[in-house]
Amino acid sequence: MQFSSLVNGGITKMLPYRMGKPIELLQQELGAKNLLRLNSGESPYGVSRKVSKIMADYVDKVPFYPDASGYIFKQTLKERKGYAINHITVGADYHELISLMARAFLNDKVNVVVPSLNSLILERAVNLSGATLVSSGIDDNWCPNIEALLGAVNENTRMIMLSNPSNPLGAFLVYADIEMILSRIPSDIILVVDESLIDYLGYGYKDLYGLLNTYQNLVLIRSFSYAYGLAGLRIGYMLSGEEICSIINVLRDPYNVSQLALDCASEALTDMVFINYVVERTNTERGRYNEFCSYYSLPILESKTSSVTIDFGEHALNVYNALLSQGIFTRPLNYMGLPSLINITLGHPRENDFLLRRLEKILLALQPQDQPDHNEPS
Repeated sequence: MQFSSLVNGGITKMLPYRMGKPIELLQQELGAKNLLRLNSGESPYGVSRKVSKIMADYVDKVPFYPDASGYIFKQTLKERKGYAINHITVGADYHELISLMARAFLNDKVNVVVPSLNSLILERAVNLSGATLVSSGIDDNWCPNIEALLGAVNENTRMIMLSNPSNPLGAFLVYADIEMILSRIPSDIILVVDESLIDYLGYGYKDLYGLLNTYQNLVLIRSFSYAYGLAGLRIGYMLSGEEICSIINVLRDPYNVSQLALDCASEALTDMVFINYVVERTNTERGRYNEFCSYYSLPILESKTSSVTIDFGEHALNVYNALLSQGIFTRPLNYMGLPSLINITLGHPRENDFLLRRLEKILLALQPQDQPDHNEPS
């Protein structure tokens, strides 16, 4: 019996998600005690002290099921952000919420428009559902081309999905862009915006939630895995109109998020001093990479997220392997068809010191011998 003939959607056409090896195994393979994992966008600043206190007191709650409704978490979102309770769905981070949207609304008779080089997570969800993936063009700044995106919509389009900022490149559409897209698509086409990296945009960001009053076909997905430092707890939330919210809450598993994740996320929402600290430190470290790349004439993509993307040209593979041999894990983007680009998580200042010193030596070793050496930028 070939069980693959019985499965739904496009599962048989897909490969398992590419997961990194455990850090302990990597240490054994490389023979290195200290490894820098700068390939996943994770925050190097841990969690806020308020969250640490929640974790310390959690042991007494372990024997009990979590709150299936996420009541306290939703109340905190309402108090801190002004979001209506009946617009909130809690999920095991953005991956699950994207998957739930795909399971609820997609099938092999519809298509989904996703901008090119925007998010492999979104593309994966579409392909697993059996729906047809339609890629739309991007501009020179890596942002989705809005006219191309709208031009890709047809009578079979069920959904438009995009990560904003895109992951990992960090391209970003502003509020007016999203509003224009919504104003020009039919109301039965759902616009799903993955905003997992939105916290790094800081005060200049205008919350798209206000558009929900006018556009019931808008869905926003948020994450606590990045600036909040809760990647290991797997929690996020979705904002949508009441009807879509009700549909997804029927579909999701009743205990899909642990009580520890709910409590920590609730407390994290109350500590904006910590989030502002993380964003400010991240901005400072990004500036260091911009200065370094300017000095060594390396193109660097404009971004305001938790990572930077550098164009190393024909030397990208050599640079990646040289860093890897020294226990520094970065993210080569050849799997996206961008073999000259390497994405690097903005680590702690000490980690960035370590990487930049070694990167300078690698670059100098790659220079033609008749060129004068550079001195490391201050």
